[in-house]
Amino acid sequence: MVGNHTSTAAGLDWVPELSYEIRVARQLRPEVALTAGFVRTAFGCEEGFCRGSEPTVTGNHATLGAEWSWAWLWGRAGALYGTTRVGTAGEAPEAGFGLEAGAGIRIRFGRLRVRPGVSWRRLSADTPSRADHAVAVGVDLGIGLEFD
Repeated sequence: MVGNHTSTAAGLDWVPELSYEIRVARQLRPEVALTAGFVRTAFGCEEGFCRGSEPTVTGNHATLGAEWSWAWLWGRAGALYGTTRVGTAGEAPEAGFGLEAGAGIRIRFGRLRVRPGVSWRRLSADTPSRADHAVAVGVDLGIGLEFD
């Protein structure tokens, strides 16, 4: 993912870092599923106040949302709750709410699903002395297993 964090005074930094997510989904109807899980969002920072230290912005969030499927397409929207931190120094982050959305294609191989797509996340990045947020965009490669 790549992104920006308001307190760093940097724009959208194209310094990708590895992010991951673990989700479970419960099919409510053939085209609608309820999802819940954990997402780790990470991206680097080189501009603004990050110059010289180049920290990683890391968010750890629980997520709850819905996913829609149409033929070979999928879309997702949900809420996030957790913390976002720039590097390891400074004030401890406060937990807060965020939003996420994503879309892509779904390729079936029996019970296995390969799901490439794109995602967007807006993360709360508040500390005791400042209200901030971070925004991240990413290219996803999801792999899923369907259980009956």
